[in-house]
Amino acid sequence: MKASPPDDFPLRAVLEVLPAGAAIFDGAGLLQYANSGFWAQAGLGAEPLPPGTPAAEVTARLAKAGHFGPEGGVAPPLLHHARPHRQLVRSVGGRWHEVMSTPLPGGGSVTLSVDITGVRRSESEAVEHAALLEAILERLDTGISVTDDAARLTYFNRAYERLIGAGPGGVRLGMKRTELFERLRQAGELDRMAPEDVANLTLMGVKGTTVFRRERPDGSTLWLRARPVPGGGVLTEVGDVTALRQAEQEAQDRAKLLDGVLSALPHGVLVYGPDKRVRMVNDAYQSIMAGSEVTVGEHMRDIAARRIAQGEYGPDGRDVPPFLVEDRPLPSELTERRRFRPNGTIMTVRIVPLPDGGQVVVMTDVTALTHAEEQAERRAATLRAMLDNQPAGIALFDAQANLIAANALAAQMAGLTEEQMKPGRNLLELRALQMAAKEFGLDAKDAQTFVESRGERLLETRNRYVRRRPDGTLLEVRTDLTPDGGFIRTYRDVTEERRVRAELEAARDAAEAASRTKSGFLATMTHELRTPLHVVIGFSEAILEESRPELIRAHAAEVLAAGQQLLNLVDGLLEATRIEAGTLFLREAVFDPAPILRAAALARRKAVKEAGIDLCLDVPEGLPSMRGDAARLRQVLDALLSNAVKFTPAGGRVTLSASPADGGGSLITLADTGIGMAPENIPRAFEAFTQLEAGLDRRYAGSGLGLYLARALTGAMGIDLTLDSTPGQGTTVTLAVPPADEATT
Repeated sequence: MKASPPDDFPLRAVLEVLPAGAAIFDGAGLLQYANSGFWAQAGLGAEPLPPGTPAAEVTARLAKAGHFGPEGGVAPPLLHHARPHRQLVRSVGGRWHEVMSTPLPGGGSVTLSVDITGVRRSESEAVEHAALLEAILERLDTGISVTDDAARLTYFNRAYERLIGAGPGGVRLGMKRTELFERLRQAGELDRMAPEDVANLTLMGVKGTTVFRRERPDGSTLWLRARPVPGGGVLTEVGDVTALRQAEQEAQDRAKLLDGVLSALPHGVLVYGPDKRVRMVNDAYQSIMAGSEVTVGEHMRDIAARRIAQGEYGPDGRDVPPFLVEDRPLPSELTERRRFRPNGTIMTVRIVPLPDGGQVVVMTDVTALTHAEEQAERRAATLRAMLDNQPAGIALFDAQANLIAANALAAQMAGLTEEQMKPGRNLLELRALQMAAKEFGLDAKDAQTFVESRGERLLETRNRYVRRRPDGTLLEVRTDLTPDGGFIRTYRDVTEERRVRAELEAARDAAEAASRTKSGFLATMTHELRTPLHVVIGFSEAILEESRPELIRAHAAEVLAAGQQLLNLVDGLLEATRIEAGTLFLREAVFDPAPILRAAALARRKAVKEAGIDLCLDVPEGLPSMRGDAARLRQVLDALLSNAVKFTPAGGRVTLSASPADGGGSLITLADTGIGMAPENIPRAFEAFTQLEAGLDRRYAGSGLGLYLARALTGAMGIDLTLDSTPGQGTTVTLAVPPADEATT
């Protein structure tokens, strides 16, 4: 049987539409009335208890239905109490209710049950969200500070205090920027700044973004950026963000404020009758509408006219609902809207039609909640902007490796889209997406090997590693654990850093190689110069002591030969110097190369005979003329023949041949059956001052300039010089001489 409502019809209507359960007990503790919301919250909407039921029995029935949690858990509240009583309970369905019992005049009591589940969940989500944001900021290496429009410090993190050099306790909330700068000046932190820059510190970031560098007394340099924020304050960044020391406290304060606003539930109630006159109004409504209160019996039309004149419905009453001023029936359906008062109050207005044609207006002041939400949104937007402006990709994961937050750069560096790298995805799921995108290598087996090398557990591998992305960039991935068991992944592009390092190492190796080459050349030249000098000195001394003319002539011939050897060495060095300086001079002329080839071979007959090898000459008559410097061609041939004879053992053969080439010009070939060289050593053989056999005890003398000069001189005359060699089989040098009308010098 349904409980009978009070006789006062307006009061009954009010109780039925209240967003709370209400029950009335008489002085003896017997149930007199309970609205439908009371039974619905308890889960007894279909079978309410009849009037006259004792409060204890009502309590027992609600406890059995699980309204107060599992049986044997929290003690049920007193639904009927001689003094005001309040208790928070949680039903077995997970719903939170605040149960309040208030004595009534003349005995009896009224019990209200308010569902605050949404409030409790909002509080928990706000605290968790604030904790997550704080965890991110606490691990950034950038110092952050914020001042308000009065230049008072309203926020800073530990990295800021450490980086600016104010010392422990040198920065505090509420201190003026001028006070902070004065402390830095006294500590000597501003000694290296220009006086005019120190004087302008207080204006930094007030009217626009300011970026500058400051050198600290210890020699370190700080990067600072200050920019204005909404409301007239200034946001200052120093270095990298690693911690936001006050984020947790601010989040807790914000959660407490939100908890206070939501838990109070200040509902204002106004009841209109079918005649559109006020039949009932409570104190909460009058408080919310302070300055525009209503009186019982006042007509809706008169209230609307007064409020239009007061500007309650906007300029000229443009926002007034039509049924308030026109001769229309009251709304027959539930409506809900948000309304803004001229004094800044923000309300939600709920209009519920009554069966008799009247209506109930339920009004809630949500000003504080709205402002808190706006502040939280601004705060979240500011923190998001900080993350997005970081030079590294940042991703925060919880203890189960589920993504909580990430900036756009993190997705880009991970090779994923922002949609793919959205909060809620697990790290293993992100890895699968990366493998599908070929982020770990084009070969599936190589990619699987890379993933397995990271370890079976998510955080089993080392703290930092570097991998190469498909586009060739090098990515450094760093993992830092968070106190709650989660972790932060930081992605940094180190391609340029590694490239510069490689270039520096290559430059160092080249410098060391050049130094070794120089040292080897000096040692070689010293040896090459000392040998003929010993001959000159030795035979000169012998000439001074010798009286026989025939021996004097022989000694003089040896001195002359040694002097010629010294002259050739010096000429070779001078030629190399001219080539490197770009001052090589050639005498251009058209001539027959055949006589020069024969003369060069003839000049080597004595050396060939002494070496015990054969010299074959195959130079026909009528070779095509060539354009160039005849003396330089002879110099090239002498150097090549010298090498061929020097590196061919006794019993070997050296062949100098020439023939007309297809298309004009001629081919000059010098082949030997000497020791040869490995193909990889051929480029080194053409380097200046380089000998493949190093050391003073090498078997073959020489300055290492022969092939270098030969290639430089032939190239200057337009002759293509190529060299083919095989170890133990010999070397072949080919000179491709262009036609005389095509050669350039």
